[in-house]
Amino acid sequence: MSFAVSADELLSAFGLTGVVYFPRHHGPGNRLDPRTADFLSGVGLPDETYFMSKAGVGQEESIGLAEWFGPEDGTLPAECRTWLVLAHFAASLLALDPESGKVYAFGEGEPLDAYTQLHRDVESLAYALLLFKRFEQEPEDDADGVDERLDRLRARIEAFDPLPFEDEQSQWALVLDEVAEGVW
Repeated sequence: MSFAVSADELLSAFGLTGVVYFPRHHGPGNRLDPRTADFLSGVGLPDETYFMSKAGVGQEESIGLAEWFGPEDGTLPAECRTWLVLAHFAASLLALDPESGKVYAFGEGEPLDAYTQLHRDVESLAYALLLFKRFEQEPEDDADGVDERLDRLRARIEAFDPLPFEDEQSQWALVLDEVAEGVW
């Protein structure tokens, strides 16, 4: 399969220890759609301080989203109970709907039914993370200020997938706001 992001691009940007691959297994309980499974096992996902892939988190923890939340957290909506934990990003937990391949965000401290779709699929997520990494690595040019560079980054991400910025309070919008304010 062909993807907009290659394994070599992720390795080049994040380094050998900054990319994780998810094992692909075949079995009766495997509900992961084939394109998502191919991407996660062949291209992988970044794993660094601002985006911690589940594969980089303690392996003793379950990947089942339903097992991450207790009664004190509220009630997990029924449609989310089969989703898988994908990563931690921008004060949120990212989850994957294994059947559709869509990526959702559960904001820290927010009600569980307030989740939002953050990306159309894991390819879009990895693409946005790769562009953000390249943004961080490019030298600052006096001719272009941070705001102009952030506008170009946002436009490139939105051209591939408009979902990351559909909500003004999305994790991506908050990250870019923090970069503009000098927090990053």
